[in-house]
This record gives sequence, C-alpha cells and structure tokens, in this order.
Amino acid sequence: MRITAITQQKRDPNRYNIFIDGVYAFALPMQDILYFKLKEGQEAAEETIAFIHKNLIYIKAQDTALRFLGYKMRTVQEIRQKLLEKEFAEDVIVEVLVFLEKYGYADDREYCRRYIRERLRLKPKSGYALGLELRQRGVSSRIIEEVLAETEIDEASDALRWLEKKSRGQWPPENEKKKKQLFDFLLRKGYSYDIIKEAFRQMEERR
Repeated sequence: MRITAITQQKRDPNRYNIFIDGVYAFALPMQDILYFKLKEGQEAAEETIAFIHKNLIYIKAQDTALRFLGYKMRTVQEIRQKLLEKEFAEDVIVEVLVFLEKYGYADDREYCRRYIRERLRLKPKSGYALGLELRQRGVSSRIIEEVLAETEIDEASDALRWLEKKSRGQWPPENEKKKKQLFDFLLRKGYSYDIIKEAFRQMEERR
C-alpha cells in the first residue's frame, strides 16, 4: 500500500487528503499524519491504515451522521450527501449507513410515514405532489408508493379546505381571473382536475 499523494483540502486547510495507490482513502489533520508517520511516496503498513480507518475515520463519519440526524430525521440519500460533502470515502459511507439502518437511525419507510403525516396536518397536498417531494429527497419510488397506499388521504376534503382558506369567505370569485388563480393554486398542490372541480362544486352548493 503506497501513499501516492497527500494534498491540503481547499474547504478545510487544516485537513489533508490521503491517496493510497492512486485512490482517495481518507482525510486527516497534520498532527495525525505526523503521528502515524505517513509520507508521500512511501509504503504504509496495512495494520496502520486499518487502525486509522476503524478508530479515526469511521468514528468521525459516524459521529458526523449522528449529529446531522440530531436536528431531525433524514433520508438515507440526505445522510449520504452530507458525508460526501465532508469528503468521506464511499466505503466509509456505506459502512456508516449499514450501522444507521441496522439500529433504526436511518429508515426511509418511517421517514415517509412521518413526512406525509406532518404535511397532511400542516399543509396538505395530493399524494402525487407528496410523492414528488419525497423523490427529491432521495426516497425510492417503491417505498413511496407502498407508504402512500397504506395512508388515508382525503384529497377532496383537503382541496376543499384550501379553497375555503384561499377564497377567504368570498364566494363566488369576483371574476374569472380570480377563479383561475384559485384553480391554478390547487393544481400546483398536485390535485387532479376532477378533485378541483368537485371542490368548486361543493363551494357552489354551500353558497
């Protein structure tokens, strides 16, 4: 195992990227590089690299992920992206994700359930729109579809509530432009034409 390069990081000048056999391995502060006597162009003992990986790099990556999760629940993809931003190697990231999933710290299915439940409580959207948001967070389509299938979403009632809120008690809309604005608003929430038309019909009946 030859150390082929040691380069200072641009993002964090106090840390240095270590390349072994031409491949990025990990990053260390200079004091650790000196302590383990790592020098560019020299061979490194496998035992030393294994020790660094297990006792320094992996622990730091695990701690980074757990602190990131301390603020709120995250998707697996969001955790991966955070660790990539911190310049951890892929094998370390995979190892950390295995740990997090094993002990329930990272669970995309549970993330979906909580996300949908909270969104429906605070700012309802259609199942389709919620699915798009979750995909943007890296959740797989299969998990999203399964969680949506087990979730009771009353899109007709939600659309009607939005219409009541946005019309502010003024019904019917004062003109076609206002009516179109309300219609387009519900479209952006992901509701279908049929659901929106039904909400408008119910508003007409209430009048």
